Amino acid sequence: GLWVDTVRGVFEIPEERIARIKACAKQVLSEVCRHARLVPAKLIARLARLSVCVSLAFSGAKLFARELYASLKGKGSWAAKVRLSNQAVKDVKVLAAFPRRWNG
Repeated sequence: GLWVDTVRGVFEIPEERIARIKACAKQVLSEVCRHARLVPAKLIARLARLSVCVSLAFSGAKLFARELYASLKGKGSWAAKVRLSNQAVKDVKVLAAFPRRWNG
């Protein structure tokens, strides 16, 4: 879930949710480094889902998930490995940093 700040009129992402997004992104980056950009489809789907779930509070979330979803296109199994594009890797690096100013 998200928090609603009724005074400022904004949605905010709880710190534990941000920590999960960062941890998942770092796990993806670890796989990228170890396996020449080949990452399990299930892990990519998890990161895309985590980022899209906060889109009310962070409007750019869907933009950063776009290349992740593109990499999953046509994969029939969650066990399959997908090769991330250069743009997808850049997007994952940004999600791993997740600047505080994006919250709200």
